[in-house]
Parts: sequence; C-alpha cells; structure tokens
Amino acid sequence: MVIDGVVLAGGMSSRMGEDKALLKRDERDMLTYTADLVSSLPIEYLLISRNEAITANYLTNEADDCAQNYKVVNDVVADIGPLGGIYSVAIQSNADALIITPVDLPLLRKEDLEALINRGTSAKRPVYYSHHYLPLFLPLTIEIRQYLEDVVKGKVPQRSVNTMCTNFGAIEVTPKKNSRLTNVNTPAQWNAAKKLLLLAGN
Repeated sequence: MVIDGVVLAGGMSSRMGEDKALLKRDERDMLTYTADLVSSLPIEYLLISRNEAITANYLTNEADDCAQNYKVVNDVVADIGPLGGIYSVAIQSNADALIITPVDLPLLRKEDLEALINRGTSAKRPVYYSHHYLPLFLPLTIEIRQYLEDVVKGKVPQRSVNTMCTNFGAIEVTPKKNSRLTNVNTPAQWNAAKKLLLLAGN
C-alpha cells in the first residue's frame, strides 16, 4: 500500500495569537518538527496543507529520502476546516492512503503514527485514537474521495473529521499515552506542553 504523509498547517491560530506552525518546539518550529516526524515514516510523498506557501528548511538528514518528494498545497476552498485541507492534498495524491497529522501536537511521537498505519493498512479502514480524530490514517478509496469533494461543494452539512470517520466505519484505537495527543490552541496550553517536554528531556 502506497501512503502519502500529510501535515495540516493551514489553521488560523486565532486563539494562539500567532502562527502555531512557527512556534519553536526545540531548535525547530512546529512545522519543521511535524514534517520531520511524518517524513521519517514509510511514505511516498510529504504533502503540507498550508494557506501561506512557506517552505521552511525542515527536512532533516534522517528524512533525506523524502527531501525531493514534498509539496506545499494551498486549500482549494478556504475556511472550511481540516476537511478542506485534506481534500486539497487528496486531489494531489495518487497514494492508496494518507497518514494525516496536524501541526499542533508537540508531544506526538513516531510510534503513535506507526500504530495508526499498521492498523489501517491491515484493516483498510480509517483509524484514529480515542477522543482524537487527528492524527488519522485515511484510505483514499473512491467513496472517501467523493465524500471529500462533496464537503468542499457544500453537499455535506456536517464538515467534521468526526462525521467522516463515523460515515466510513473508522476504527477507534486506544493510545499508548494519551497526553502525546494533546493539541495546543492557546498560549497556556503551549506553555504546559513545553514544561512536559522539559520533564521528558526532549
């Protein structure tokens, strides 16, 4: 199964007050960290959903194999949430499936994404963690591609990842460590995540 990696980095970041993708996690910003993380997986291409085409020098030595295989994709239809970004990258992808990760998970690890891929490739169904619809393993079936197209055309009233997962019988799995799936939307949440990173030594 051919898999493309996706980083969703096109949100407004209104509650954070600054672009979450450019927040410094360590020596790297969150866009760089997340792109490196996804690039370390067995993917064909890396697709970055980004309203502003910022192509930072994010590909590390460990991701050299993917260095020539990435693309920044602007939303085809703006301001309709994560499904708009997913549709925009899906129409650029010839892969059988996507592993999709938002840019605001500073505690996320490679093993968390690998578990979704392993379960999804065997079941050939969408897979997500309990109470967290992103990150997501998403097969690009004809039916799912059509659903995403209907979303951007306004034919689907509930434009949420949750609803899509429900409609396509997604598998819910229990995370190894739930705190690693905590996203950051406010400065307070970001500061709390940085403290956890310091305690974990990474």
